[in-house]
Amino acid sequence: MKRLTSSYQSGGEKSVSTILYLLSLQGLTDCPFRVVDEINQGMDPKNERKVFEMMAHAATKEGTSQYFLITPKLLPDLDYNHKMNILSIFNGQGLDCTNDDSFVVEKVIDNNRMRTSQLVR
Repeated sequence: MKRLTSSYQSGGEKSVSTILYLLSLQGLTDCPFRVVDEINQGMDPKNERKVFEMMAHAATKEGTSQYFLITPKLLPDLDYNHKMNILSIFNGQGLDCTNDDSFVVEKVIDNNRMRTSQLVR
């Protein structure tokens, strides 16, 4: 076991430590919402999944703050709580919104899931 230092740990290890610290403070602080920006960047898929599950559990407890997780990617097949709202904003290549008939949200989400699952494999 080694001491946690800012120069020894990887980016993913620092992210895991940071979000666990923030989650532990939740019961001690009172604020209407919390914003977490790209906390999963640099994490391996195993830790990313565990952290997402802990955040989802903490964010859906009765009387807790709202959480906003901003991220360019999410792992496929994450367990979402029925109390959660997922907002996806798509931008970039492959998204043609010029013809209203061609823009079907379900197709965009399916395509994004397919691309994400191919990246993870």
